[in-house]
Amino acid sequence: MLRTTSAENYDKWVSNEMKFNDPVVINAIDEFGWFARNDKFVAGGAGAVASTDFRDSPKGLFSSPPQCYMHHQASFIPSFFPEGTKLGVDADFFYMPAYKSKEAELGKPVLGAGTLAMITKDSPAARAFIDFLKTPIAHEVWMAQSGFLTPLKSVNPDAYANDALKKQGNILLNSTTFRFDGSDLMPGAVGAGTFWTGMVDYVGGKSAKDVADAVQASWPAK
Repeated sequence: MLRTTSAENYDKWVSNEMKFNDPVVINAIDEFGWFARNDKFVAGGAGAVASTDFRDSPKGLFSSPPQCYMHHQASFIPSFFPEGTKLGVDADFFYMPAYKSKEAELGKPVLGAGTLAMITKDSPAARAFIDFLKTPIAHEVWMAQSGFLTPLKSVNPDAYANDALKKQGNILLNSTTFRFDGSDLMPGAVGAGTFWTGMVDYVGGKSAKDVADAVQASWPAK
C-alpha cells in the first residue's frame, strides 16, 4: 500500500475510512500477487507461500544450490538464519526499492512495528521513566544491544552494536514516510483474522476483489 498509494490513503485504509474493497486496495493486493502468485518467482512455487512457516522461509537462501536469492522480511529474520551466519558475509540486505515511477510522489516509505511503552499506574516514577525513554542515551543503551532499531534522529548511529544494525537504522532514519503495520492497527478480528485468511485465500487462487469484499464484510460495525 505504501509503495502504490499515499500515506494518507494508507491511514484511511487502516481506519476503514477507505474500504478494504476500494480499487486502490485491490490494486495493491494484485501488485503483491504479481510475484507471490508466480511459480517462477517463489521457492517451491506459489503454493508454498501459504504453507511455509515464516521461520523456515529463509532456508532457501542457504541451501546448495540456493532455492532463492532474495527474501522479503522484517529486521528480526536473521534470528532464523542457520547458526553461524554472518551478516555482510554470508547474507546481506537492502532497502526494498520504491517504484521508480512513483518515487517523486511517494518518496521512500518504510513499514514497521515496534515496542510500545505506556503507563498503567500513574506515578512520578513512571512519568520519569517515560521521560527517560525520550532521551538519546536511553536509545543508545538499547542500540548497543542486539535487535533494536530507533527512529530517534538525535541519537549517535555509531552506538549500534554492529554495522548491520547501523545500516538498518539508517534505512529507518532516511525514510520519507514511516507507518506502523496496518494489520496490527486494525481490529483484531480483521488484522489477525479475515485479512490473514483472505491473503491465504488470495495466494491460493481467489481474486483480489473477492478477498477484499470478504474482508470488508467482516469489518466490525461502529
